[in-house]
Amino acid sequence: MSTTSARVFDLPALPPVLPAFARAAWSATRSVRTPVTMPDWTVRVAGLSFDRSQVAAYNALCGFANAEQVAMTYPQVLATPLYLNLMTRPGFPLPLMGLVHVRNSIECRRELAIGEHFDISVGLGATREVRAGLELDLGIALSEVGGDVLWQATMTVLKRGVRSDDSTLALSGPKPTQLDGAMAEATVAQYLRIQAPEDTGRRYARISQDYNPIHLHAATAKLFGFKRAIAHGLWSKARVLAELQPKLACAPRRFDVSFRQPLLLPGRATLRYVQERNGIEFALLEASGAKVHLSGTLR
Repeated sequence: MSTTSARVFDLPALPPVLPAFARAAWSATRSVRTPVTMPDWTVRVAGLSFDRSQVAAYNALCGFANAEQVAMTYPQVLATPLYLNLMTRPGFPLPLMGLVHVRNSIECRRELAIGEHFDISVGLGATREVRAGLELDLGIALSEVGGDVLWQATMTVLKRGVRSDDSTLALSGPKPTQLDGAMAEATVAQYLRIQAPEDTGRRYARISQDYNPIHLHAATAKLFGFKRAIAHGLWSKARVLAELQPKLACAPRRFDVSFRQPLLLPGRATLRYVQERNGIEFALLEASGAKVHLSGTLR
């Protein structure tokens, strides 16, 4: 993949999302030219702070007991307007509609607090060809104002069927966590039940501003080939964190997830986990156990 020269877009505030969703819908008509040239772009906003009421609403929806806690998954909610802004700019080579979130990794260097100020940025990162198409990493960072990185995440999305003309071999991306084998060998696997009400997608959209129609209503999800609306992957990840974080001796610092099969709404799932010396391995399973919605590690 070739890239263009680096460019940074400094915004005075988080941008509105509705214009970005309109541009995203329009981008569905865009044809993808190969080989893909990915811009080296970053968009950032300085001097933000956490909104106490939004944190409390997020925590209530995702199952965190402490309304004042800034969960390590929450900063990605703030990044939603930024990555929508970035990927709907003229010159971004892929249509936003149809991109699939396949992996998400978070690293938090210390606990975050309501009241502190920070800078946030989102940048287009590495691309790689995999058997299913083209993967793109989006790098998200939360930093002290003008200072060190406090929190960072990598959000990997997939555009199915896209290849470069100069491709000679479809490479594989990072492998999903080999959880099933680990659990088969474990002496004790524990289980929890997770409920996802029908309105989960709409409630999460009001907080995250991710109004992708596949998450909102069965009728709108069916337009994109789903039987019912599906839960946001980042809601599922946060819901898992809310259950597992209290089981660790100290606040987690790294949280890696591979997304596998969507969780239909309303839905029930089983969280299967194994506690190890240095963290927890887990899988969120369909209630029947036939499918894996997501799997990963919390450390």
